[in-house]
Amino acid sequence: MGHAKHIFRYRVITNLNCNMNESTGPNGNCYFCYQPLKEPLQLDMAKAHETMDKIGILKRATIMGGESTIRKDLPEIIRDVRAHVSEDVCLVTNGILLNEERIKAYAEAGLTEVAISISSLEQYYRRRDAALLCKKYIPNTRLNIPKCKESTGDKLAEILKVVLKDDFYVVVCEDLMGRYGDFDFQKKLGTCKVKDDGHNFYDYIWEDENGKSHQFGVFGNYTGYDMTDIIITPLGNFCKWEAYCEKVGNTALNKTFSSADFEELDIEALRDFIDSKPIRG
Repeated sequence: MGHAKHIFRYRVITNLNCNMNESTGPNGNCYFCYQPLKEPLQLDMAKAHETMDKIGILKRATIMGGESTIRKDLPEIIRDVRAHVSEDVCLVTNGILLNEERIKAYAEAGLTEVAISISSLEQYYRRRDAALLCKKYIPNTRLNIPKCKESTGDKLAEILKVVLKDDFYVVVCEDLMGRYGDFDFQKKLGTCKVKDDGHNFYDYIWEDENGKSHQFGVFGNYTGYDMTDIIITPLGNFCKWEAYCEKVGNTALNKTFSSADFEELDIEALRDFIDSKPIRG
């Protein structure tokens, strides 16, 4: 079955429920969670497989929840999804359940990226060892920092500096419900914007006090990814993120633009940085 050229990714929602979270208790929402509904619903992988067979091979896939690592069959899910993509498979996780056995199983199943979500320095320090271990087996391991009440203003700048110095690539995600206002990366951190993927995702370079350059990404707003994903979920299949979010109880998505959407690229900074580290594709 053919598909529109602008569709490039599967988003596979394995389950809606979550595991114990340090901030919120059993099955609770992280402050930044887009999904109020936490019913213990799981994706029927036979149906998901049938859907992916009909659609065919896409460029990449993102596996997420809820919290996908609570599923014991996650390696099998990764293996099935991997068979339907030409490039990368990414797992988005809070990282709480990651250990060496699980990470090795996920890597052997075909997982090529891991995005560990944190929203405070305290969370990072608790999950740092797991993140470093994950990076050992899956080098493309990054940290996601969704904007929330724990990660705004000076707090966000502080988290970024600590994590970047550990040589992790970081993605800062704008709050999808528009609760926490804008953040001026150039003013707060003295960064240079060096990349724009055309879908409201940007790359910046920050130089630490020792003169070392660090790259991180900013997801400006979700509208740039409308109609680019096939979203396979326990509640049905969607091609628009907004439609799925409404289905799980989030009716307050932020459609406003951030300052990142209007900043110009600093080409000179990009050239300087390429000498020490390649820009991510």
